Amino acid sequence: MRRDYINIGYSPKDTDLICEFHIEPSAGVNFEEAATHMAGESSIDSWTEIATLSPELAERLKPHVFYADEKAQTVRVAYSEDLFELGSVPQVLSAVAG
Repeated sequence: MRRDYINIGYSPKDTDLICEFHIEPSAGVNFEEAATHMAGESSIDSWTEIATLSPELAERLKPHVFYADEKAQTVRVAYSEDLFELGSVPQVLSAVAG
């Protein structure tokens, strides 16, 4: 799994999909690690290697956790529009709502 999804300085693009999540890390998992896993699993990370996901494509499609409030246990994630098929609401929902 990539570790560069936390990007507090990132300024979302007008075309990014912005989602806010409430995170309750498991015992022994810190907030930043939980946010990284959540952002990755809802976008380009997988339990198996994806042969067609080049480093350049992964960099373009990766999510950006641009806001994190550990006390409130919330993060905001910007997803590139290129991550989703145009007009596919089911795909968006399966990614960000599980």
